[in-house]
Amino acid sequence: MTRVLAAALICGLAGGVQAATIGEEDGIVINPLPGGAFEVVQGTNFGAAEYWCGAATFIERRSGRSELTPIYVQKPLGPSLTVSGRRGVVFTTDPAGLPPAQQRVTVTVETPGVMLKSVQARRFCRDAFTRSTK
Repeated sequence: MTRVLAAALICGLAGGVQAATIGEEDGIVINPLPGGAFEVVQGTNFGAAEYWCGAATFIERRSGRSELTPIYVQKPLGPSLTVSGRRGVVFTTDPAGLPPAQQRVTVTVETPGVMLKSVQARRFCRDAFTRSTK
């Protein structure tokens, strides 16, 4: 009985972490732009991981596209195009007009043309919003 209770508690805690992560993702401000691009607007303590998480959230959860969709940085981190006084990153799924995609070891939102598939960017959601639970 004790093992069953412990297993249920562990599963419940794991589910709680996932639910908290999804709630955090829902709070990311993401604004569509003309031509299919979209901007992830800076939130509290945002780093590159949070921007990429927002991009994956827009592609998969808000647009219903495949997790294999490539996402490109179109306009690097800078003044927001959609929210006055904030910073943001513009992403796109269309590489036209961007520098060739680069192989990178580190994640960045400061170089146009950097590409991750949505499934790769999704991994940053866990990292971005569960750091304090590790």
